[in-house]
Amino acid sequence: MSERIQVIIAAALMAAIVLWLQFYQLETKSLLEQFDFNAPVLWVEPWRIISAHILHLDSQHAISNAIGLLLPTLFFVRHFNVRTWLNAFVIIAASTSILVWLWGAPERFVGLSGIIHGLFVTGILLDWESQQYRLSQWLLPTALALLVGKVVLEIIGVLHSSMLQNTGEDFGYIHAAGILGGLLAWRLHPKKN
Repeated sequence: MSERIQVIIAAALMAAIVLWLQFYQLETKSLLEQFDFNAPVLWVEPWRIISAHILHLDSQHAISNAIGLLLPTLFFVRHFNVRTWLNAFVIIAASTSILVWLWGAPERFVGLSGIIHGLFVTGILLDWESQQYRLSQWLLPTALALLVGKVVLEIIGVLHSSMLQNTGEDFGYIHAAGILGGLLAWRLHPKKN
């Protein structure tokens, strides 16, 4: 089986886990309370650094994020094997949580959107790097600029998401932390010689 297929299967399994957890938490009401990002108890219960990203507030949020996780994976699968994809996932998740904790906002969250933003950044930079950062390849830097611009608009309150309104107005900070996590994952990604 090719590495690309293995990466797609790993992403599909992660998406399936996200969806399964959404339906499981309907039966187990305390799941969100035990595993969401909760800044005051983050270092007493450090599993929340990762677990918050695979839980969601409702089915629409879970389905959208599961599909969102597959998109950057499919677009940039050629740059990953299963290990490097999982490394990027964990690096982005951990750095997103730590940055949100450092910024102090939001105090609580769940969802994959920070990781999705980070995977897009990692993939765009890996793709652009493989083309030796040629500016004639205008699509990649434009996509990166649009993604960063979207997050800036979210942070200043111009762009809103009806799906994320129940997380408050601070979801732009989660996305910004995901972008920075994506930069870190890109820097730590093994370089081909």
